Amino acid sequence: MERSDPPSPKRQKKTEEETTPRYNGRPEGFESDECSDEEMELFDQELDRSGGGYEIDFKKFRYCFGWRSLDLDDSTMVDEPETNRDFVATLVNLALTKTNTERGTSLELGKILIANYHPSCAVTFYLSFEVNDPTSDGNQTKPYRAVVRYFPGDIEVVSCNPKESC
Repeated sequence: MERSDPPSPKRQKKTEEETTPRYNGRPEGFESDECSDEEMELFDQELDRSGGGYEIDFKKFRYCFGWRSLDLDDSTMVDEPETNRDFVATLVNLALTKTNTERGTSLELGKILIANYHPSCAVTFYLSFEVNDPTSDGNQTKPYRAVVRYFPGDIEVVSCNPKESC
């Protein structure tokens, strides 16, 4: 497990209530504040469909059980002038450094695509991004995913792998 000195993310500025469309105090299309077994099952299916939390369609759900999408162009996790994209790039580069060392590769960050996260005793980030592989024919771009845990005072790279084909 690769660990490193972390940047200092700030607390979320926007709460779920501020970012979720509401109608009479509830998300549009929902008539109750209770989470049904069916909703929990649908969310579990979405987690499976997204490969474990990488590309969740949050608009489908009233309850996301703590899961959130990170706006890459905002600065909710960092102090301006940095953006969340800068913070995620730091996390991805740590994951790529670990991967390159372990596998003898020379992958480089191309483009950050999506960042989702789930808070618990740490904040677990599910990151989707593209890498450039200078050793492949034509410096191919490949889709990758990483799971990185941010603990107070520490970062742990859990995994960094190519995105599986559907």
